[in-house]
Amino acid sequence: MTKIADKQINDFAKKQWEKSLAFLQGHFNLRRTTCEDIFQESFIVLYENIKSGKLDNLTSSLSSYFLGICKHKALEAIRATDKNVTIDDELSLSLMDGGFDEEKINSILALDADDTELNLKKGLIVREIVKNLPSPCNELLWGYYRDNLKMVTLAKMYNYKSEGAVKVTKHRCLEKFRNRFSQIVKSIF
Repeated sequence: MTKIADKQINDFAKKQWEKSLAFLQGHFNLRRTTCEDIFQESFIVLYENIKSGKLDNLTSSLSSYFLGICKHKALEAIRATDKNVTIDDELSLSLMDGGFDEEKINSILALDADDTELNLKKGLIVREIVKNLPSPCNELLWGYYRDNLKMVTLAKMYNYKSEGAVKVTKHRCLEKFRNRFSQIVKSIF
């Protein structure tokens, strides 16, 4: 690469810095230091793709392409933290990823038990089922129920044409979730 091209890439990085950090913090509710790490990793991917010529036929803006890389790196980081949680540790269950809204969990399951141990087990089952659902179900359900993202935000994040398309997909995903949950409950009880 020429010095001019390197300067253009560095200028691009400076322009994207705050925009990317705001996007990551706003959409994924991550700490600033985590967002900075994701920016750096994403920029390395962008730089390597430019050097290898993968972007010669780019149809979107470079800024949109870069935010897409940031989005995927953020999702990777979130998935990595989900996999590193110790399931047997009750404290980690209560602190996992900011926790779940118990009312939303109960609305999915239609269970209202006051038993703390049962609630912990329900939460564990919910996490495991959602984590093992295929894409896009796991992302949509995590985003809506864990991260409390709005339908319009989910539509933008996952490139749906409308908020209604996300609602339909989420409804189908909830059916998959309910079926899997029913199977597990029947096998336990």
